[in-house]
Amino acid sequence: MKLNRILAQKIVDKMMNDIPYNVNIMNEQGMIIASGDTKRIGKNHGEARRVLKHQKIFTYAQKDGLENVQPGINMPIEYRNEIIGVVGITGEPKQVKPFALLLKDATELLLEQQAFQENEESKAKKLTRFLFRWTQKDIDTDTVENLKKEALDLNIDFYQERTVVVIKCSHHDIKDLKLSAQDFHLNRSIDTQVLICHNQSAVQKCIEFARNSGYRVAVGMTGVNVGRSFFEAQTALRFANLLHEDYHSYSQVQFLEKLLESHLDDDDELLKKFSLLENTGLGTDLLETLLAYFKNNGDMSKTASTLHIHRNTLSYRLAKIKELIGLDPHNFLELFQLYVDLLTYLDAKDRGKLSN
Repeated sequence: MKLNRILAQKIVDKMMNDIPYNVNIMNEQGMIIASGDTKRIGKNHGEARRVLKHQKIFTYAQKDGLENVQPGINMPIEYRNEIIGVVGITGEPKQVKPFALLLKDATELLLEQQAFQENEESKAKKLTRFLFRWTQKDIDTDTVENLKKEALDLNIDFYQERTVVVIKCSHHDIKDLKLSAQDFHLNRSIDTQVLICHNQSAVQKCIEFARNSGYRVAVGMTGVNVGRSFFEAQTALRFANLLHEDYHSYSQVQFLEKLLESHLDDDDELLKKFSLLENTGLGTDLLETLLAYFKNNGDMSKTASTLHIHRNTLSYRLAKIKELIGLDPHNFLELFQLYVDLLTYLDAKDRGKLSN
């Protein structure tokens, strides 16, 4: 631990406001780093070096008549049984000694507080770095082994099954969510808060908080692979956004993910038709109609009610989709193909993978 110039000067300034004596603080080399007389900052203090050498208090009275030495008192600053500097006050020793003792104690206390704060900040940085790497989906064996060691150092059970909850909001918005010390929060990005929960009670608390606050929320599967659970929660959010559904659990979209990964229909011409469709005057309404039709399981009345349109208008739009895309929403197999193609189109569009 070394004396900080800024902290030392703040101590001196505070002390000088309360006592009519000049105050100096010297570092471990005997150089003045803070003083009521700013012209002396940066100069060597001979008597401070003497204190450092002999590791004891030295006092100087007016009657001593020492050359180039003003009356006063110099005391060593100790930090964990090590002398790291000197405090000095100018004046008759009997008068200034109580102030010197107070200055010494205050300085040593502030050093302890500073060390504690720096240690806590260091721990917080280590934890954040660990959590960020822990939430990576694909990590190699060496990284896993390093994470295990870091978890041990941070007193985290690396093998405990956990569930990742993702809430779409800023880290400021989540300050009222109180979790236990066994749960972890990572500010993954400006609008993505990751909660790594150790049990379902914590998961439910996160879900209720998000819904009560109007934030989008999603939950991954429970397991020891935190990175996988985070990916699953992100996947649930992505499908909810693509399909305008209220998905919040990966289990709800797991089949949809497999549909996309299977590449059931690689017909680029159909994807181009969807792209052209969306760019027509009626295109947005047609896509919205198709999504509502899927959401309501092909029920014409419910779909019309959801869209606030007449049933005849719905029939016209579905017929238009058949005309433009070439697949009939009233035919089960073609409806399934429509669903897969629409899902593929929306995913490609979201990822910016559509070719012109």
